[in-house]
Amino acid sequence: MNDPLIVIRAVHVAATLLLAGTLIFGAAVAGPALVQTGDHAAGAIIRARLLRLAWIAFVVALISGAVWLVLLAAQMSGRAPGQVFSGDILPTVLLHTTFGHDWIVRSVVAGLLAAALCTISPRRAAPWRWAIAALIAAAFAAALVHAGHAAATTGWFGTFHRLADGLHLVAASAWLGGLLPLALLLAAARRHELPPTVARDATLRFSTLGVISVGTLVVTGAVNGWVLSGSVPALLGTDYGRLLLVKVGLFLAMVAVAAVNRLHLTPRLAARVPAEGGALRALIRNSLIEVAFGLAILGVIGALGTLPPGLHEQPTWPFALRYSPAVFGDPQLRGTLTFALWGIGGGLVFGALLIAIGAIVRRWRWRLIAAGAAIAVAGVGYFGPALTRATVEAFPTTFYVSPTNYSASSIVRGAELFAIHCASCHGKQGRGDGPAGRFFRVKPSDLTADHVYSHTDGDLYWWIGNGMREVMPPFGAVLDETARWNLIDFVRANADAARLARAPAKVTDVGFRSPDFSARCADGSIVTRDSLDGRVAHLIIAGRGTAERVAQLAARNGDIVTVVIPIEDIATGAACRADDLELATVLAMLRGNDTTRDLAPSESIEFLLDASGEIRAAWQPGVRPDWHEADVLQREIAAIADNIRARRTVGSHH
Repeated sequence: MNDPLIVIRAVHVAATLLLAGTLIFGAAVAGPALVQTGDHAAGAIIRARLLRLAWIAFVVALISGAVWLVLLAAQMSGRAPGQVFSGDILPTVLLHTTFGHDWIVRSVVAGLLAAALCTISPRRAAPWRWAIAALIAAAFAAALVHAGHAAATTGWFGTFHRLADGLHLVAASAWLGGLLPLALLLAAARRHELPPTVARDATLRFSTLGVISVGTLVVTGAVNGWVLSGSVPALLGTDYGRLLLVKVGLFLAMVAVAAVNRLHLTPRLAARVPAEGGALRALIRNSLIEVAFGLAILGVIGALGTLPPGLHEQPTWPFALRYSPAVFGDPQLRGTLTFALWGIGGGLVFGALLIAIGAIVRRWRWRLIAAGAAIAVAGVGYFGPALTRATVEAFPTTFYVSPTNYSASSIVRGAELFAIHCASCHGKQGRGDGPAGRFFRVKPSDLTADHVYSHTDGDLYWWIGNGMREVMPPFGAVLDETARWNLIDFVRANADAARLARAPAKVTDVGFRSPDFSARCADGSIVTRDSLDGRVAHLIIAGRGTAERVAQLAARNGDIVTVVIPIEDIATGAACRADDLELATVLAMLRGNDTTRDLAPSESIEFLLDASGEIRAAWQPGVRPDWHEADVLQREIAAIADNIRARRTVGSHH
């Protein structure tokens, strides 16, 4: 919390939620409860306090919003906050950034809200005026989505993300922002400024509003967490994910306190028991405890807004094991694990059912809740250890993702590094038959075997940098981060090459990742591996003697993207052209050729890629079936749509 931007974000969000929550409370909770009393003087006192609280939150929101703008402009420009008022720094931020646009829109909404607040008089109930002010305040809170991470999500998915985030903010306003107004109303009832019936009615109404808000928060929070974290490793292994877990923990603590209020204290008020004063005192105390948890959550939110989402960070895995789906390929282990999963699931479901029944009925309530919790814990405790059979060794970098995008230049560089540092042990082709490996007690691993596919890129990254106990020395001192990723890309490509070189020129249900490419088409558009837009791609490494075939293939109609990678200066006609000799080298390697120099002038190497950029078939002269026959090639292209890409077979490396 040393960053002033974190503090001011938290203050602004807190003020915004309190503003919206106070007005929602006044419209949906206090207003209907006060009308039933018929005591206009008491109602005027409470409405005046709520209106005063709303104005205070409004002023704090305006001031903190202005400070937020100044601090962010200073951060963007690299200047001190006092210097952003000179020149065009502030106008640039306001007119040319998403945050600036959102700030302007929210300023307009703030003006409308100020006008709505001015129309409210404490002396008159005027429910419709409170309702209008509450709706504008909810819009003011929901508009914060454009000042957060949701604003960066594009397309229809971005619209869905912002909708979920907006509902999340409104629900948080209704519950968290309404806690302090509830405490004020209950305190007034405890001082006998209000009849007990008002406190009972208001508490019941707020409890119902809280249940709706919590349900909305759970659903929308799950959506936001999934979008911004994206995976369990990102949730556990990044600063953003861990802070998000802290937020979830604080939220669950708030829910626990709210559950005590709803299930234990509120019924005491509704039943008009003699201990009504004690129940009021406990409700006020618990409401303030919830406010404290809420303020802690807002501090976390302020920090989350300044961190990159976990989805965009390399996660550091904190455990020595990770889940591996390969174990389910063993029939005996699959049966054991399936039974354990059913046992855990059954215990959790039955336990949750008992807890739900206990929450509804009064008789034996706490016994049922305790029994349900005990059954759930027992199911996990008894069957849980069996799930360790579905785990393999893991490392801090296990879930790292290569930043190279599997480019041809990275693979070529990796091949050079492999020849220098690895071939002496693993062999020139990576088959574990290098000359130095003959003297080792443990034979070097065959890097073309199936087990390579069961290791993550992060596993390989760890082993290259830190070694493998007595089996392999560490290379972290001689290979920097980029070099390690280059080497990993080559290992992946080399393992694929070992299979593609033996495969017939027919479409298979196993895909091999294509190196990234960028080709300019005759109409000026650019096509890449990741932007095929549902089309099949036909990649051709072409020499001077293949110009006639290139012209024939480029003239085809239909949803086929023809990409020519020329190794000599030839005309490509209507085809897309990728002038990248490194790409040609890597594709030639994938088909079993050491270099493109192995090609005769009249030969070509051709690949068919599915819409996801996976190589599904490869051909060169002498391989059957012959793609020079037009009907054969068309049949293979059509087969890609009929052969859905299956999961790659992996080894049982456990």
